[in-house]
Amino acid sequence: MIARIAKLLLLILLTTTPLAASAQKSSKAVDDQRKRVEQYKKSLDNAKKEVDNLKKEKAGARDQVKALEKQVKMRQEYINEVEAEHALVEAEIAATEHVIDSLGATLAHNREIYAEAVRIAYRNHKQNNSQYYIYSSRNITEAARRMAEMQHVANSRKELADSITSQNKRLEEQRQVLNARSQELDSVTKALEKERRILEDDRVAAQRSYNKLSKREQEAINQQRKQEKLHEKAVAELQKMIQNNTVGASFSKSTRGLNLPVAGGTLTEEGYGATITGKAGDSVHTMHEGKVEEIVRMERTNHYTVYLSYGAHLVTFTNLSAVCVKKGDVLKKDQKIGTIGRGINAKGNEYYYIRIAVYERNSQKQLFVSNFFKKK
Repeated sequence: MIARIAKLLLLILLTTTPLAASAQKSSKAVDDQRKRVEQYKKSLDNAKKEVDNLKKEKAGARDQVKALEKQVKMRQEYINEVEAEHALVEAEIAATEHVIDSLGATLAHNREIYAEAVRIAYRNHKQNNSQYYIYSSRNITEAARRMAEMQHVANSRKELADSITSQNKRLEEQRQVLNARSQELDSVTKALEKERRILEDDRVAAQRSYNKLSKREQEAINQQRKQEKLHEKAVAELQKMIQNNTVGASFSKSTRGLNLPVAGGTLTEEGYGATITGKAGDSVHTMHEGKVEEIVRMERTNHYTVYLSYGAHLVTFTNLSAVCVKKGDVLKKDQKIGTIGRGINAKGNEYYYIRIAVYERNSQKQLFVSNFFKKK
């Protein structure tokens, strides 16, 4: 009986500890993903405000189309992030159900053994078996050993009873976690359904606005779409090419406190990418030691996009009016790479800006730019 109880206690320890660690890891993943969703939602709300302001100001149809298309793209990316959260919550529910099944089976087995141990103890008490067992000893040494064995059995039975209480409490806690996660999943599912409906409405509105444009304006927007697709293709190809890059390998998701590429500029995050505004003639510097992977001139604007790799990360600098580096150059931190480019905002006013985005090679995901400039 002692060996059986000891074996059960060991089984409880081995089967519950790893499951608990797994649940904690899953929760952190959900929390991290939720932060991404919340941060992206803020950017999406800003994009919607921009569209609303353009409508109030009765801005040109072309500006409204560009703003609506930007909103559609950001909402689609936001939905992708919510879907990722949805999948993580589902995985956590599955893990919690596995814990509950394991705990339930162990608890039932535990109770069976404890019940048998109690029945044996009761029979021994009624029949004075314990006293006979001690008094039948051949000497004092054997009597002491038998008394120690009996005490060990009693202690093991108490440990088993404590384990049952602990396992029962943990089972109830896991059921509460499962209930909370189920409600959370329901909430995320409803949010997804709502966002998909809004996305479809946004697409219809964008198409209506596009249809109102002149052929010349439609051609300009189509050219912009083409440039964006080429940019996305270039990013995907370069992410594969930097597989063995070691220049700037210290750059990571946890990197903080970097200088803005435009000294004295203002950073505005839009989704994962960010716009950094400055003054005419401002220099653009690399924010970390890196390597120039590619330089592309945009035909429509005659401006440049510079692709820099920092270890396992790819960083794009878009809308430079001029560049002073070439493909293959290894750059030092804060080294000049070019000059800020000109643009026209939704109100038709001239301003100077660059766009910057950070991509992670392994996950193939974009990272939030503002994190890299936060104070350590």
